[in-house]
Amino acid sequence: MYAMNRVAIICLALSVLARVGRAQSPTIDGVLDADFYGAARSVQDTPTSFGDATNGHIRFARGGSELDAAYARISDGTLFLFIAGNVETAGQGIQWPVGNRNKLDIFIDSIEGGQSSLRGDNADVDGNGLNRMGHLDPSNDGLKFDTGVAHDFFLTFNNYTEVVFIPGSGNQELWRGQLYYASLPTGGSGTGTLVGTASDSWPGSYPDSFTLSQGVRMGFRNSNTNGVTGTGAPSPSAADAPNVTSGLELAIPLALIDSTNGDLNAEIRITAFINDSAHGYLSNQVLGPMGQPSGSYGNLAEPRVFDFSQSYSPGAQYFTADNAYPSTRLILPVTLLDTGSISNRWIGEVGATYVLQYTTNLLTGPWTNVSGVVTAESPLVSFVDTNSAASRMYYRTARLP
Repeated sequence: MYAMNRVAIICLALSVLARVGRAQSPTIDGVLDADFYGAARSVQDTPTSFGDATNGHIRFARGGSELDAAYARISDGTLFLFIAGNVETAGQGIQWPVGNRNKLDIFIDSIEGGQSSLRGDNADVDGNGLNRMGHLDPSNDGLKFDTGVAHDFFLTFNNYTEVVFIPGSGNQELWRGQLYYASLPTGGSGTGTLVGTASDSWPGSYPDSFTLSQGVRMGFRNSNTNGVTGTGAPSPSAADAPNVTSGLELAIPLALIDSTNGDLNAEIRITAFINDSAHGYLSNQVLGPMGQPSGSYGNLAEPRVFDFSQSYSPGAQYFTADNAYPSTRLILPVTLLDTGSISNRWIGEVGATYVLQYTTNLLTGPWTNVSGVVTAESPLVSFVDTNSAASRMYYRTARLP
């Protein structure tokens, strides 16, 4: 901490791996950046039993929810997550019809420990919806995840309209989108918070991107009319699931899903599914998908007694993101020198090369090089920034390929 200017210098350590032909960060707007994400990590194979939204509005999905595909990539100290599909919107019946406030539940297994079966004493988020899926007593184990998965963190998203009186226009329904977060320690409890509520400020105003708390960024486009059909269609199909390029997009700082020591697993596992408004009735829209055969489509129902590891759940009910960062906190606390310069130190690999970078805006960048190429001659690498400390708000290290 730089006490003189009371500037919190947050240092993020990154090992930025160059990938030929791919951008290093996407635009967070709910539209798939295929060059960044690459191939889908999971594709839906089961038509939706929660109804099929076909109205095509950018915000308001009427008639159902579906998860068509999942994309995930870790870059620049961030988990970028794109879930293609729709989440049904709860309207109020003024401009938009009454609808279901379905929830998109996302679980992340990124560190040691976690919960393979959801406990009932986790943090209270979204009307205690997380614990609605957890066990109440030893004979009721709560929602069980696939074999080898013990989730450490939870996110849930929903969208709805709020009636607002606008002079000259009367009562209007304005869109809102909520995102909650909770940690899932092995022993229960943990912490939870409303990360933020995305809002349209005016009828017809549909911003593409939202900056929430905790450094999370979100994009949402609810306009998909392709993808899987409803199970009640004349010929139910999931053939178009790979073609959906709109949905929910999140940029999640790795510091939100790491351990207290900053450790991260080499493979991050993610389970996503559509739930009802109270988190008490599971749909069949899961990624990885349920693989339900034609004629056997159906929702998964009560989460407290459902087990993704059973034989009626073929394949993996999760998808993965490769993680090249063994730690999010390799950079050490900075030191303010008498000259006003800042001494930066970080843990590196002997022989590897790095560039120290800074930005004045942690969420949007841009990141600017402070140093030239620095070669690690020992595990402790250092570089002194001789420029004005007041302009150096945030630092990180970028490992060169």
